[in-house]
Amino acid sequence: MKKILQLLVIACMVVLGTQVAFANVDKSTVIKDADLTGIHRLAIGSPLYLQVSEKAPDKSQLTQIVYDASRVSNAVVVSYDTVADGVKSVKSIDMKALPRREGAKVFKENVVDYADAYVILTVANNSFTEFFFDVYKAGSNDLLYSYAIAANRHEEDSADAFLTMSEQFFKNLDREIAQQEKKKK
Repeated sequence: MKKILQLLVIACMVVLGTQVAFANVDKSTVIKDADLTGIHRLAIGSPLYLQVSEKAPDKSQLTQIVYDASRVSNAVVVSYDTVADGVKSVKSIDMKALPRREGAKVFKENVVDYADAYVILTVANNSFTEFFFDVYKAGSNDLLYSYAIAANRHEEDSADAFLTMSEQFFKNLDREIAQQEKKKK
C-alpha cells in the first residue's frame, strides 16, 4: 500500500511538473497613469520580425495571425491593411512600399484617424521565441501597456504557436481594461 501511494505521489508530481514546464511564460505591465479604458478601437501595426525558420510564418502572415487572434478581444480591432489602404486612398502614400522606418512613421502619423490605440509586435528569436506587444495611444504615441510572452523551448515557430501567444495578449489586455473599469466605478 505504501508503494502504491508513493507511485501516485510521483505520478502527480510528474504530471503537474510537465504542465508547468510546457506553459508559456508571460508578463504584463500597465504604464503608470495610463488609461486603458479609452481603447475602443485598436489598430495593428506592422510587426518587427525576421523569419528565421522555413516553418515559421513570414511577416505578412504574422500580421494576419495577430489580426486573426483579435477575435478573442472585446475591442474593435483594425487590421494593418485597413490602415494602409485608407492612407493610400486619402493621402496617396503606399505604406507597404516604403522602407520599414518610413512606413512606420506614416503609420504612426495617420493611425489616429482609424483607432484610439495601436499595437506593435516585436519578435525575438533566440533559443526560444518571445513576443513583445506594446500598445501606444494613437496621436501622442505614448506607451500605455506592454505584454511579453515567451514560447517554451520545445515549441516550434509555427502559425498555431504564434496564434496562441497572440490570443494570450488580447485576453490579458481585455483583463487589464476590465480591471481599470472596475476601479473607476
